[in-house]
Amino acid sequence: MPGLEGKTLGRYELYQLVGRGGMADVYKGYDVHFDREVAVKVFKREDEEMLRRFVREARLMASFQNEHLVPIYDAGQYQEDYDTRYYIVMPFMEGGTLRTRIRQSPLSLEESCRALNDIADALDYIHRQGIVHRDIKASNVLLDAQGKYYLSDFGIARIATDATQLTTTGNVLGTVDYIAPELFQDNHRADARSDLYSLGVLLFEMVTGQLPFAAENQLALVSMHINKQPPSPRSISQDISPQIEHVILKALEKRPEQRYGSASELADAFCLAVTASSHNQLVLPPV
Repeated sequence: MPGLEGKTLGRYELYQLVGRGGMADVYKGYDVHFDREVAVKVFKREDEEMLRRFVREARLMASFQNEHLVPIYDAGQYQEDYDTRYYIVMPFMEGGTLRTRIRQSPLSLEESCRALNDIADALDYIHRQGIVHRDIKASNVLLDAQGKYYLSDFGIARIATDATQLTTTGNVLGTVDYIAPELFQDNHRADARSDLYSLGVLLFEMVTGQLPFAAENQLALVSMHINKQPPSPRSISQDISPQIEHVILKALEKRPEQRYGSASELADAFCLAVTASSHNQLVLPPV
């Protein structure tokens, strides 16, 4: 799909490409009716699967009522000659993505606590609605101008009771860097616990500045998620105490039942460990 900078979709003027993905591109734009900057997510393909994802994501986002989930302003389609564009309009987040923020430097432990609390609030909310996100990663967390964190991108989210295997027609759903090991097993359905593993990977990345596993290809990376224990976070950052490391590694347990029971439980344990560490208290977080 050619770039759309300078074009207008309905009442939205698109003037800068700010994000590119396999399913859609995101543009910084301007809403001429309400005189405000917006983010316009424009879907690339014009097939039935794309349309299903567009409708699903728009409906999910419109149903959310949580301060840490990106709200939706508008959704629609625009016809130009024989070219149909489907799009979703959201607030433009001045702070960019968490991925960009981490690339600058790892987050401090205190900032990681704040980020984790915001993300956990959003994740627990969608889990209570019976929704599994399935693509928790740093580029799907946005920051506003005040530094508040938002969970975004529900293009491959599913109701937990739906058929939610890792692959469809041979393609990986989600991002292999963050995917829980159990999802590589035959007939295993994604559930809230697989989202929590991805959140654990994200937490590791926030405090160390790197992912727990890296490999030259996806097959090798999958093998590491399944078989290899993550490295000690303390071997990467001297700021990480034994208590904090305990929390991070528990979030990355291979067996789903050995992880935390909810995103907020993980966030509470991590923030308690950070507070204890700052006061030099040897207090283990709840197990």
